[in-house]
Amino acid sequence: MDLKKLSNPIWKRSDNLRDPSVWKSADGYHLFYSRYSNNDWTKPENWSIAHVITKDFVTFEEDRDISAKGFASPGDVIRWKGKYILPYQSYPEVPTMLCYSTSDDLENWSKPVFFLEEAVHLPWNQANRVIDPTFVTEGERLHCFFVGTDRVHYASATNLVGHAYTDDPELKEWTITTVDSPLIGTCEDGPDGAENVTVFRNNNEWVMIYSEGLKSQHLAYITSKDLIHWGNKGKITIPEQSWMSTRYGAPYVWKEDEYWVMILMGEDRNSHTTFGLLTSKDGIIWEALSE
Repeated sequence: MDLKKLSNPIWKRSDNLRDPSVWKSADGYHLFYSRYSNNDWTKPENWSIAHVITKDFVTFEEDRDISAKGFASPGDVIRWKGKYILPYQSYPEVPTMLCYSTSDDLENWSKPVFFLEEAVHLPWNQANRVIDPTFVTEGERLHCFFVGTDRVHYASATNLVGHAYTDDPELKEWTITTVDSPLIGTCEDGPDGAENVTVFRNNNEWVMIYSEGLKSQHLAYITSKDLIHWGNKGKITIPEQSWMSTRYGAPYVWKEDEYWVMILMGEDRNSHTTFGLLTSKDGIIWEALSE
């Protein structure tokens, strides 16, 4: 990938491109995303998990849906017990549930397997929806970060981040560490909560970058030594560009040689969403490609 040949947004379509996730392989970059069509959030037929391959983020090939309609928000692809696993969610019908598909080759994916269904009933999640799953592996343990919605204790619907882990190879038995309260709640910069997290290992600590706020969405980060206890919160400031002038979020981060790369969803003044790229030397301070 030659960043000098790229400019933001790096990919745009007539469909709204949302929730990007990248798996880097020997044959290129596998980009997974939510395809949202027809500008009607309420209809399942307008949502699907899509997949495209690119070698350089200039040319995108084999763009296709890999799920049935009514699914969205692909998380981090992981390698687990000899298979690739891609987490995502049913959407938008309630209850919104977490699920995953498995693959041997990153091309052919199984039907959705639903998991962590008990998260629907957490006391801070009264909306019957669990969304935005992110998988992180740590040895033989698999962590899942997810989002629930509180419509009771706040003036408007508020998204909150939860956490669970499993040592079960079948991904059926989970321990939820955020039963009584969420991992990430509200704050002055995000009075309506948070969503869409990405987690990566940076030297001796874990870094989580997430979408802070819903109406005025931007990026924030927190760090951890063990994926359970988090602190050292900060805001990530990015120079405004036209493709993300209304709001931006849903980050995904991976390592590229000596620097980090983030793919980000941006919404412009016409409410259209596209993808752009940012780079960082330390995983905290980010610079966007030029437009």
